[in-house]
Parts: sequence; structure tokens; C-alpha cells
Amino acid sequence: MSIRLIASDMDGTLLNPQTNISKANVDAIRRLERTGIEFLICSGRDYQEAKAVMDACDITCSYICLSGAAVYSQDGETLSEIPLTSQNLADIDQILTEQQADMDILASSGRYTTSTKERKMNGLYSFFKNKFSSHGFVSQELEAAIQSRIESTAFISSLKELPEGDAVFKICSNGLPVHKAAGLKEIFADYPDLAAASSFPDNIELTNHAAQKGPALKAYAERKGISLKDVMVLGDSDNDLSMFTPEFGWTVAMENAMACIRDAAKYHTRSNAEDGVAWAIHNLVFQENI
Repeated sequence: MSIRLIASDMDGTLLNPQTNISKANVDAIRRLERTGIEFLICSGRDYQEAKAVMDACDITCSYICLSGAAVYSQDGETLSEIPLTSQNLADIDQILTEQQADMDILASSGRYTTSTKERKMNGLYSFFKNKFSSHGFVSQELEAAIQSRIESTAFISSLKELPEGDAVFKICSNGLPVHKAAGLKEIFADYPDLAAASSFPDNIELTNHAAQKGPALKAYAERKGISLKDVMVLGDSDNDLSMFTPEFGWTVAMENAMACIRDAAKYHTRSNAEDGVAWAIHNLVFQENI
């Protein structure tokens, strides 16, 4: 059993707490390229956002995006898309509206939210301070990321305002009280056509049940003729859990991972603040003790 394909989550895994890819991680990925081992992004982010991060490091790769709802080749070709069905949308709309939870909507025509601009701005500042700032303030780089997100988001009052015929791939509700996010996941567990996961304890992410990272990765490996036993996955949160199944040969949890990921993993690596992706590549792929 050898490693031929490495699938990595981004936030909390490949990206450090400042949402950058460290030089050590970049160097490790470049070494994979030189040895013919494919590196693949598996992210909850949309394609444009994920690709911009990798392009900034001059890394070309394929992408599983929107938690598995869309897959793209390294040339940018769309390999598969699994949008939410009309019934999925009706169920999500009813429940989140009843629970008075804002919806962040990722659709074919762009990003939308049912939040007000003020609530969204405050939520983003709180998110970046708590998740990505060790000093309790927002850096100039994070400030620019917040402004970019606001400028790229359309504000609507309901799903009915989406453009006619728009495909919706993922709906999130962010910045929730932790107990409310957990309660929503319990509610959505009764809807077998929906997949409910979280990147953080205070959010919920909803896709079609068929649109999850694990099934998307399995289909991608099979398309490439790669045995699942030769696939390594790296992740930290429960939206990565569908990849942490026994059929994949090398499941690696970050030190900062949620308990469900640590429990499911066959291997463990350092945290995202300590170049955990690079450490896993050196130790598990190249059998080097660093």
C-alpha cells in the first residue's frame, strides 16, 4: 500500500490560524509534485475562493469544493455538481426561518445571505477575531478578507429572491450559539436527503446528502484509477468526517481536530499552527522523522 493521492481540507488543516499556507506546507506539496503524488483540495469553500488561496502559492491542483457539492479538475473543468433539490431548499428554508437563523447561500450565480449587512459585518469581525487572531484584533490582511466577503455577497430577505433557475449547492448558518447549532444538527438528522455538518461548533452547513467530501473523493479516486487504500486524507472538523472511513488507507487527524475526527483517524499529525500537513507528508509519505 503506497500513497498516490493526498486530499486535504483547508481551514483548520492546510491553512494556519492566519488563514495562510505556511512555507513548510508549500514546500511539502511541491515535493509531492516532483514525485508524482497528487495533492487535492477538499474544502467547504467555493471554487473561486479556494483556488485564489492556492494560486497565491503557485500551486495547481484539483478541487472538491462546497463540502463535496462541486468537483473541478486542475484545468478548471467542472467534473461534477450536486445541487440542493427543491425539496431540500423548502425543508432548509422552513427550519432555519422557524429557528430565526440567518442563511448564507452558495449558488451558481454567487454568494447570498439573508442576514442584514450590519449583522453580517459584525459576525465576520467576531469570527475572524475568535478563529484566526491570536491577539484579539483583526489584522490588515483579515480586514481586507472581511471587506472582500461583504462586497462579494448579495443581501436578500428570503430564498425566493434568488435568480430564477439558480442552482444552490450549500446553505450555512454561522455564528450561532453552540447549543443552537447542535440542536439544528439534531433536527436535520431526521431529513435523510440532507447532510448537516460543521466546520466550527457555532455553525451548520447543509448540502444534499450525496454532496459530501467522502463520496466525492471516492468518485474522484475511482475516476483516476487510484485505489482508496492509496489515498491519504487530512482534516480537522466534522464536515471532513465522511472522508474518515476505513476504506481510505490513510486518514490523518490534525492535533487541533474535533474529537470525532481524532477518534476516527488512523494517524495523527501536528496542528495547523505547526505545519501539520507538512509533518504528515514527511513522516507518512516519505517515512522521514522530523
